[in-house]
Amino acid sequence: MKILLIRPHSEVPSAAPPMGLLYLAAYLREKAGLTPQICDARFREYNFDQIEGVIREQKPDLVGITSFSLERNEAHEIARRSKQAAPSAPVVLGGPYATSDYMQALEDGNIDLAMVGEAEKSFHQLVTALQQGEDWTGIRELAYRHNGAIVKTDVREFVEDLDELPYPAWDLVNLEEYFNRKGTRKRTCFNQHQMKQRVLSIFTTRGCPYRCSYCHNLFGKRLRKRSVENVVGELKLMKEKFGVEEVEIIDDIFNLDLVRAKTIFRRIIEEKLDLKFSFPNGLRTDRLDEEILDLFKAGGVYRLVFAIESGTPRVQKLIRKNLNLEKAQQNIALAAKRSFSMGGFFMMGFLEETEEEVWNTINFALNSKLQTAAFFIVTPFPNTDIWRQAQALGLNLDASYENYQKVSANISKVPSERLTKLRKLAFRRFYLNPRRLWDFMRTTPWRDRFWEKIWILIAASFFKYEK
Repeated sequence: MKILLIRPHSEVPSAAPPMGLLYLAAYLREKAGLTPQICDARFREYNFDQIEGVIREQKPDLVGITSFSLERNEAHEIARRSKQAAPSAPVVLGGPYATSDYMQALEDGNIDLAMVGEAEKSFHQLVTALQQGEDWTGIRELAYRHNGAIVKTDVREFVEDLDELPYPAWDLVNLEEYFNRKGTRKRTCFNQHQMKQRVLSIFTTRGCPYRCSYCHNLFGKRLRKRSVENVVGELKLMKEKFGVEEVEIIDDIFNLDLVRAKTIFRRIIEEKLDLKFSFPNGLRTDRLDEEILDLFKAGGVYRLVFAIESGTPRVQKLIRKNLNLEKAQQNIALAAKRSFSMGGFFMMGFLEETEEEVWNTINFALNSKLQTAAFFIVTPFPNTDIWRQAQALGLNLDASYENYQKVSANISKVPSERLTKLRKLAFRRFYLNPRRLWDFMRTTPWRDRFWEKIWILIAASFFKYEK
């Protein structure tokens, strides 16, 4: 059976190797002896005609498409092209879009099935059933059309022992092209300020117990952890087999289990792995102490990113993040003393948020020792909790959910035009600070893509920039 897995080309600025597809491919290869083909259209910057050409060339028996919610339009067009190029091949949609809004996805007749949530086991069972001509409608966490209605099967238990999953099938993509950015204008890691050229990503956990209202629920609300040995084993493989020099840890919250986080970095130090590390996805800022920061430093960590989101206690409680803002500022200061490069994520326009509360968020960033900050507009993606809350209040949610840089459905008390202006003001006031610019150049790798970064900063601060 020939399987083609596709990641769309979109305005998403990073094109690191597609971890989700590589995990699926590794699981299929181990359990079913099948080796899918990977089409990373985002990295290749393929247009739809080129993607259709790949489908025609590969002649797959099944097409899988992964998609963020903000890539829904691209996913639907690829599904349409798939049906033109390989009419008999079922089209299966997975990823955050399929998980959060499978009802809308399956209104498109070009999409045959949606995989909801963690997909390794479900996708393997589906492929096996299709190969053997067996009934697949009882497989858990599938959604499909039946007699004009959309059917969703029962919930599947998440993979409890993450060590059971094989490492991502890195060999199915040309990592040298990612390392050298051959044929792409996108950065090939999540971290915007990478130090080394040969960078790969790693998940050491899945799931997050915090129930932030704006978040997709792809991996569940309970932390599941790979063993320390399993994590260190993959790090060794990355270095020894692929010559990796830097690793970005992209867990939802790596430091949720602080004891485990310390143990991992003690092992990294003991093993003398000599790797650089970053945390581009965001650490829990109020779950740090001086010991973990010292271990990070000794273990090769150079960049920490903190997901603050809001500088207002009321909003923190409303969105159920419940970050201790005072502790967060204290820990940022502790990290600054150790000369880490540090960034922060901030969001504006939460449900019924006022302009005063938006300024609390801006001022948190301005008063911090962070060297970089990203200010996003809240996007209430369909079927997230914040979307349901806004819906219950009768707010207008008819919008195009394309990215986090512009207003989609405004659920705050701040007019959309003013919200856009506040975002620009936040960028200007944060970055046009001589002390902060000096700290940035002192701590943060800035030469890579330097002029691109300058352009993005100017565009976000003064003009219309929505990428």
